[in-house]
Amino acid sequence: MNYDELETLPISRNTFYNLDIFKNVQFEKLAGFLLSCSTEIVEPGTKLIYPELENQRLIILLEGLLEVKLESQGGEFTDTIKPGHCAGEMSIFDDIKPSATVSAKEKSKLLIIPADVATVMVHASHQLCLNFLHILSQRLRNNNKVVCEEQYHIRCMEEFAKIDPMTGLHNRRWLEEMYTREINRSNIGNFSLTAFMIDVDHFKNVNDTYGHLAGDQVLISVARTLVHSLRPSDMPVRYGGEEFTVFLPGTTTKNAKVIAERIRSNMENMSVVLPDGNVIPVTVSIGFAERVDGDTVASLIERADQAVYQAKENGRNRVCQNLGGGKFNLL
Repeated sequence: MNYDELETLPISRNTFYNLDIFKNVQFEKLAGFLLSCSTEIVEPGTKLIYPELENQRLIILLEGLLEVKLESQGGEFTDTIKPGHCAGEMSIFDDIKPSATVSAKEKSKLLIIPADVATVMVHASHQLCLNFLHILSQRLRNNNKVVCEEQYHIRCMEEFAKIDPMTGLHNRRWLEEMYTREINRSNIGNFSLTAFMIDVDHFKNVNDTYGHLAGDQVLISVARTLVHSLRPSDMPVRYGGEEFTVFLPGTTTKNAKVIAERIRSNMENMSVVLPDGNVIPVTVSIGFAERVDGDTVASLIERADQAVYQAKENGRNRVCQNLGGGKFNLL
């Protein structure tokens, strides 16, 4: 057979060698099989392969662009196939209906190889088999990259969901996870752990007098001052509204008193200046309690909250320690 007689073959020798799928494959080994193949020109939007129909052909893109779309409960994934690459090989090799839809993204020219012919061609050329493996491995690598990127974005979104967008502190969702972990660690190892509850004094008056935007500025300034008053190991959280809580790992009552007073003093020395020139003085009331055996996050925070109540009842802008048994120590 004269393989240079192009009228008997769907593609020329030169086209054959320019296709990635036939890279390093001897033309003479497969030319006879190509006699059973054909070329086809399709318009944009033409469905070529889809899950509802068993695939009976291998498609090699000669010109144009194809789109692959995979839909699942987790969403939709799309990719493209460029000239020289193929579609439909997986459903042929594993004899399972296609899992994705392949359609023409633009006007395209295709080489159509019947499924049985494609299988015989792979048996006839080890290099062709290697080329298929190479293409499949590239797709797997790309898919793995997409999965990793999606997981990264999911983790980022999960972290953002644990951040209070206004103050930048962690929120109650983060508290439930990290405070539980910390108190369990402290209970098991009998490590010191102290909890603070911090309440901005007369915050309702700020909102009523200056407006909620001014109130937001106060909370932002309080959060910033709180972070600057703590150690890197401390765990501040915006508990809700004008309330903040802090877990202080490895902190005894003696050290907690020093830290609490530093926070109170720094807040008192801080003021919030509004765009119109008004200055809002800020003070906070702080209550704290040290972990005891069997404490939960809720029980420890509750004791600290009781101490806050006592601080506010006794004039605000104060620190109060919950000694347990209904006893409190105003500092």
